[in-house]
Amino acid sequence: MEPYTKPPLSYPDQVSRLKERGLSVKSDADAIRFLQQVSYYRFSAYSLPFQNPRDIFIAGATFEKIAELYRLDEQLRNDLLALLSPVEIFLRTRIVYELSFGWGTFAHYEKSLFRRNFDHDQWAASLEVEVSRAKERFIEHYKSKYSGFPRLPLWMASEIMSLGSLSLLYSGLLPDPQRRICSVFKIHHEVLKTWFHVITYLRNICAHHGRLWNREFAIRPEIPHKDSQWTSLNLNNSYLFAAAAVLEWMCKKAGIPLAFLENVHDTMRAIAALDGRFTGMMRVPAGREIGMCWEAGK
Repeated sequence: MEPYTKPPLSYPDQVSRLKERGLSVKSDADAIRFLQQVSYYRFSAYSLPFQNPRDIFIAGATFEKIAELYRLDEQLRNDLLALLSPVEIFLRTRIVYELSFGWGTFAHYEKSLFRRNFDHDQWAASLEVEVSRAKERFIEHYKSKYSGFPRLPLWMASEIMSLGSLSLLYSGLLPDPQRRICSVFKIHHEVLKTWFHVITYLRNICAHHGRLWNREFAIRPEIPHKDSQWTSLNLNNSYLFAAAAVLEWMCKKAGIPLAFLENVHDTMRAIAALDGRFTGMMRVPAGREIGMCWEAGK
């Protein structure tokens, strides 16, 4: 290995470097203003589809088009976060209801509900650290009135629990409670475990301002391969379109309004309109348009 020796570039030099590599820049001042807000390194990731070979821009590539792609991806993250919010709240509600009615107020502390290979002690300890750090008024009330703190009833704990902790809770449960929780979605309980993991992963990408539109996901949702409604779609579960299909299914089965998903599709269509290659880069199956995968009510 060799040491990293590339020096930093001033904003004008950054623009000059891009122009030297063949990128058309309509206004140096506007480009500098954009790079002051976004950073050259972040911008570079969005410029890759416009290069061939690396660091040489293709004919017709413009700074303005790449900046528009960046802004649309930013909008896509915001749209996806807005969609994930009601899905997450539904999952929290579903877990609380099924576990508490099935196994009691403190069901999340019932080790008999969890798989043998699940480290329940570590999970519970992490939850109690989260609870101890929280400053919510309802926690202060509980702490002053009831014994057992930082153990909280499940419906209170779920308000403090991170989405990652909630996903671990579900994945650690035995099949019977998992089946109760996921029954509303009409999928196998092991499939929901992967969907839960993907939802957590997607929210983290969005919250940390990661590139989304053509990203190959490290964590992927399992596709229900025994269901013809799914297999007929020919989805690539490593990319955004498949994740949107998963969220559409969950919203429809849970009765969550689809307006936020429609916003995601609108932004995906705007990205696709920038370049004829971009629909394929989001892995929209051949012959299918960006939009809902199933008819209303299905």
